[in-house]
Amino acid sequence: MLECRQRNLGGRASNQALRFGVFLAGVALAAFSLLNELGRLRQLGWLMAVPVAGAAYLLISGALGICVFNGMQGKRHDDHGREAIWDPQHRAQMRNLALIAVSASIAIGVGFAAAFLVRS
Repeated sequence: MLECRQRNLGGRASNQALRFGVFLAGVALAAFSLLNELGRLRQLGWLMAVPVAGAAYLLISGALGICVFNGMQGKRHDDHGREAIWDPQHRAQMRNLALIAVSASIAIGVGFAAAFLVRS
């Protein structure tokens, strides 16, 4: 598991990201159901990648405490406020973890959209 040093989000921000990620996943499933009922899944199915990737990013971000915006800026957003990460090695590690989280969420979004299209 990741150490506390490898997080750039505080507890409250992580919980908010998890909550909104679950909400966005529900919106994506509702959109899939609506497109399926309207018979437009073949034409608009790739649009499913956007909310699924967003939900995946928020769930990864909340679970691991990693934010791409803070990681790119070299900052940490704890519950008491924002602070700069001064160690260049630690800042680079935060940036890399954030990019991995974004890459994984895009891959998940495209994968789920492809699975939705194959299913229809």
